[in-house]
Amino acid sequence: MNKKSWLTGMAALLLGTSLIGSGCSNNGNNASPSSAPAEPEAEAPIEIIWANNWNAPEGDDSYVQQFLEQKFNVKISNVKFETGTWKEQLGVMLASGNIPDVLAVDGTVGDMVQWADQGVIASIPVEEIKQYMPAYVADVESIDPNAWDAGSYNGKNWGVPKVWSNGSTGFMPAYNGQWLKAIGYNGAPKDLNELEDVLTKFTTGDPDGNGKKDTFGMTGRGKDAQTQMFNSVFAAFGVNPFQFKLGKDGKVEYGAITEEARQGLKLLSKWFEAGIIDPEFVTDDNGSIQNKFISLRTGMFDTGMWHHLYKDGYFGQVSADKGIELVPGTPLTGPDGKKYALSNGALQPPIFFGAQLEKDDQKRQKILEILEYVATDKEGYLTTVFGKEGVTYNLDGDLAVMVEEPEETLAALGVGFYNPLGGKVEAMTKYHFSAEKIAFRDQYTKIEGLTVLTDLMQSTVMTTKAQYETILNTLQTQYYIKAITGEADTDKAFDDFKAQWLKSGGQAELDEAQKIYEERSK
Repeated sequence: MNKKSWLTGMAALLLGTSLIGSGCSNNGNNASPSSAPAEPEAEAPIEIIWANNWNAPEGDDSYVQQFLEQKFNVKISNVKFETGTWKEQLGVMLASGNIPDVLAVDGTVGDMVQWADQGVIASIPVEEIKQYMPAYVADVESIDPNAWDAGSYNGKNWGVPKVWSNGSTGFMPAYNGQWLKAIGYNGAPKDLNELEDVLTKFTTGDPDGNGKKDTFGMTGRGKDAQTQMFNSVFAAFGVNPFQFKLGKDGKVEYGAITEEARQGLKLLSKWFEAGIIDPEFVTDDNGSIQNKFISLRTGMFDTGMWHHLYKDGYFGQVSADKGIELVPGTPLTGPDGKKYALSNGALQPPIFFGAQLEKDDQKRQKILEILEYVATDKEGYLTTVFGKEGVTYNLDGDLAVMVEEPEETLAALGVGFYNPLGGKVEAMTKYHFSAEKIAFRDQYTKIEGLTVLTDLMQSTVMTTKAQYETILNTLQTQYYIKAITGEADTDKAFDDFKAQWLKSGGQAELDEAQKIYEERSK
């Protein structure tokens, strides 16, 4: 049955029901049914095709799905993409002419540009989102007033903005507390000079007391995330080598080719030559960094954010299990007397709507209402993110504590699938983190005088970046590793690298970034 005939049939059914009801209420007298007050027809539910590549529900009639359907008078059809192959699955769907109404997937700004050009996704007026999602917009803008930048392309907005507040807190150094005490420190180093002293003594001072020369100050993430290599050192010089920044002259710069980066490389090269950096940093990933720290090969790392260092975090928990006192440090004071932390930034690509919604005001606005509810309403958030109280979670104050081995699983209940904003709303942090954990976060991230460095062009659509980023990143990582290990110098070779970077597409990127910055500043 097609949609038109279904609606016709439904109208007839409702009309028939109305007439029967009128006849019964007439108590058998001969008054005409048409003289009775007309009952309003029930509004047909709005059909929404909802796609996500996370937290697929087991069935198509889950508790959360029915909860939202009843509350908003909608009928949801689920499109359950696989986490790893969602893009291929979406391609097949698009090839058949079908576009989901809600596209809550891990798309990039590059995907957004492509889908916008191909007519796959809808543009959504910013003012309309502010009208139907006022509480959520206020929350997003409190984290980053530029949150709309990620969805901006060709003068239009292409989705509901999304942020991850933890992304704006920056990377932190952390140290082996027992080793610090063994070398005469009562706390973490505060500046680069103290850090050099600590790393030297971690390497040469037998901090583990085993009588062997088998330790290093630190290692680096040279294998899987070169953008995080030696965060603390570059931060102290006020630069992220893999991000755009605003120079002192008001012009856009790229961190890799600045004088601040050159000075960072000079210091790292000096430390590598002195033997206080593990020479295996070139092949180390984050798992290696964790393992070397807890196996007492290194005494410091700087690839963790605050939640990784907390007692239940990626580094915090294994350190506690091994009996290591993990001492979080604060960003180091640099040559200019200031403290900086490197950050990936809070901005993320938006939640997309199918192109067909540009012409369907009712459905588009209904979806915005649903997203506002699941993001900012206590009942809506707890139900869609944690499930059933007393079954899958219990509240301890504001903290939602998950039930171990619940009678109904999260997948069976449909938890997570219908709320792509779970864990991304600052006002709802209280349900995820205990008061103790939030206090830990604030202690190490809300530091007086701290400047968090983020990419001036974070989540910004740049056509030149899509064209040149791969070759430029390869060029940069190859030179940086050579500079740190001493295979290349940081004087003429740095100048040569800078010239090659600019020639290989870097200048084009800088020109576009400058143009974008000037347009935003008008």
